[in-house]
Amino acid sequence: MNRTILLTAALLLSPSPAAAFDLGGADLTPGNYDTLSGTYTSVGNFIIPAGTTVFVGQGTGLFIYASTVTIHGHLNANGRGHPGGASGEPGFAGGQGFGPGKGGAGAAWMGGGGGGYGDADLDGISGGKGYGADGGSSGLPYGATSQITAPFSADDVFPGSGGGGGGGGGANTTSGAGGSGGGFVYIEADYVVITGTVSANGLAGGTGIDASASSPGGGGGGGSGGGMAIISRGMLSMPSGGFFATGGSGGSSLSLSTGNPGGGGAAGRINVLYKTFSAGTISLSTSAGAGGQIGFGGGYAQAGSSGTVSRGVLPSSPAGFGFTGVFLTSAAYSWSGMAEAAFGGPLSMLPALTTRQFRLFAGTQDLPFTAAFTGVSASSAAVTGQETGLMPDTTIYRFLTAYTDLGYSAASLTISTWTRAAPPALAQNSAFVGVSSYALSVVWSSGAAATGFNPAYTSYELSFSSSGAFGAPVSMGFLTGVSSAPAGLLSNSTYYLRVRARGLNGAYTSFAQTVSTPTMAAPPYAPAFSKVYVSSAVLVWNGAGNPDGTVFEAQLSVDNFVTVSSAPLTTDTTAYFGSLSPGVVYTARVRALNHALVPTGFSISVSTTPGSFGNLEAPGKPEPPQPASPYSYDGAATFAWSPPAGAVSIHEYLLDIGTFPGGNDFVSGSTAPASGALSYSTNTFVSGKTYYARVRARSTAGVLGEFSEPGAGVQVWRTADEAAIAKPYNWPNPFDPAAGATNIGFHLSGPAAVTLRIFTLQGREVWSRSAYEPAAGNKVWTWNGRNGAGATVEPGGYAVMVTSDYAGGGSRTRKFKLAVLY
Repeated sequence: MNRTILLTAALLLSPSPAAAFDLGGADLTPGNYDTLSGTYTSVGNFIIPAGTTVFVGQGTGLFIYASTVTIHGHLNANGRGHPGGASGEPGFAGGQGFGPGKGGAGAAWMGGGGGGYGDADLDGISGGKGYGADGGSSGLPYGATSQITAPFSADDVFPGSGGGGGGGGGANTTSGAGGSGGGFVYIEADYVVITGTVSANGLAGGTGIDASASSPGGGGGGGSGGGMAIISRGMLSMPSGGFFATGGSGGSSLSLSTGNPGGGGAAGRINVLYKTFSAGTISLSTSAGAGGQIGFGGGYAQAGSSGTVSRGVLPSSPAGFGFTGVFLTSAAYSWSGMAEAAFGGPLSMLPALTTRQFRLFAGTQDLPFTAAFTGVSASSAAVTGQETGLMPDTTIYRFLTAYTDLGYSAASLTISTWTRAAPPALAQNSAFVGVSSYALSVVWSSGAAATGFNPAYTSYELSFSSSGAFGAPVSMGFLTGVSSAPAGLLSNSTYYLRVRARGLNGAYTSFAQTVSTPTMAAPPYAPAFSKVYVSSAVLVWNGAGNPDGTVFEAQLSVDNFVTVSSAPLTTDTTAYFGSLSPGVVYTARVRALNHALVPTGFSISVSTTPGSFGNLEAPGKPEPPQPASPYSYDGAATFAWSPPAGAVSIHEYLLDIGTFPGGNDFVSGSTAPASGALSYSTNTFVSGKTYYARVRARSTAGVLGEFSEPGAGVQVWRTADEAAIAKPYNWPNPFDPAAGATNIGFHLSGPAAVTLRIFTLQGREVWSRSAYEPAAGNKVWTWNGRNGAGATVEPGGYAVMVTSDYAGGGSRTRKFKLAVLY
């Protein structure tokens, strides 16, 4: 079965390589009589089995870039180059061939010229001239290997040119068409084994025939041989077989009298490059095409020129290739040095080397290398190199080759690593693109112009905390992309954010600048006038869960907030408005400000009219203020009271405290809001005095009630201010346990462990207490009149024993009596 494997379908009169087809490492094994055309890259194994003939497509050439090439059969590019010229009609000239070395057309009755390509003798004549005075001109040489591109490549291999067509003879005669040139084959691999043949021969010109023996048609010129390059970066092994690029013979002109045959085609060019070469009995032929014969036994037209066989040695593969440093946008490399001889050179028909280098490539050694060249090269004497312009946080694969005018060595081992990630950039003035009460939107840059920018897949660690030092708790998250929207935050709370990148290598960058912002305060709601007086009012609202310290602004207006009066900013959820006009309608609203003083929207508005009251009744007497304890030994005391009975709404209380019942020589008219704790505390009472308190209420209509009765007094005896107690004693004495504990005073001359024991007069212990007093001075202990089991003792007299074991040494025991009476 015949198959045609095409990358280009058209027959090209000006052949050029077809678009590359990437096999991705797959093998290419064509069948018998299959046709291959175009360019095949990244081939695993290219195999032509023994007994298999594979044809090269007409005019397209075949370009193979493979890991290994094995040819045991026949790769046939004969006649697959430029076409020959058409044969002339009787009495008319033939057509000229095609290609850069096209053979000339034979005039009427004249032979066509042979196609040109190779020119072994360098005389500037390649194809043979057609026979006869006006025979077709010789094809010119081209593609000389003394002027190759650097490096040697597929651009240095050309198809053969077609021979010229023979001129038409007399009537009833046939002239010969020009032969087609050989095709072109380019094979580049790391290892090549050939036991079969690769041929790109030119085809013979057509024969001119004259049955009348009077005016024969001219023979066609032979096509030139094609071009081929067999390149092995490692070993080229040829136990047998050969390469052929011979010229096609000129077409004869058969007549019983005379004739004008075509010129022979020039041979092509064979190029063989390798690192090492192993060969048995092989053939490398670039023989010229013979000129066509005159008649059946006459002379011959001019033969074509012989072609060329070029051979050269490629460089050795570099050893010891590795990374010495990897950075954000650059990498440093080193390798083992190479002697000049290891760079190879020309053996025949190739120019001397002008360049010896090392070259760095990206990728994983897919052929051809050229597309993966990084642009980084080093002299043959160098053993280090550096590559710049890399992208941060990217996986890179690199290999090294030695390079000369003849091409590249086999690749070194491929090495890989990751570039470091670039530190992200975070700026305070542009980081926050959205701020709400419970969420933030933050953006950052993946890098900077000076350091490079990370790719889209780079991972970032975003940390945010309410602590600028990022103390616990710290929330962290990993994400790709350069934005985030943390949610579930607290309103009106300052958050600090920082971000760093985590590279593919698992390493973290430094943190970008820390930025911070407060969230918006939550808008307050449910405003209401809780108290309205003759000329004042109190506005309250719900703080919406904002944290302590949130500032609120309450506004009051009589003209729908065209003009406003604001209460002082407050951190409470209440505001007092005074100096109001009775009977005027006032409207109030409130908003919150965050730590940056950015306000929320206003709450709904509420209205009230001061001075409109329905109850002008005076409030009743509160309960007498009572002290928490009837004694104070440090000047501190607390008085508490209960509100008066009745339905009158209370606004506040006014308290007097004096050193006699009903007096106010300590405090006069101290106010306490009715909404707060109904108590008063102080720590400035003077020793030796007794203090009494009384209180009265003011209604929300501003009406004052009567004072309460004075409460019980507080006897003040500041132990630190009084003279040393010469002998322990108690007060009150006698005392009633139901009315409270008795106080037992004694003096210590220094720190001591004190034991207080109480006995019946019969000597039975009923209660004891032991404690360490760390300082000298007067001490007051109390006894509630209960025994160790918690039961109230019997009325009567009791003996008290105070024992002091001083820390500095010594012990003292003092005794006195007390009475329990109830």
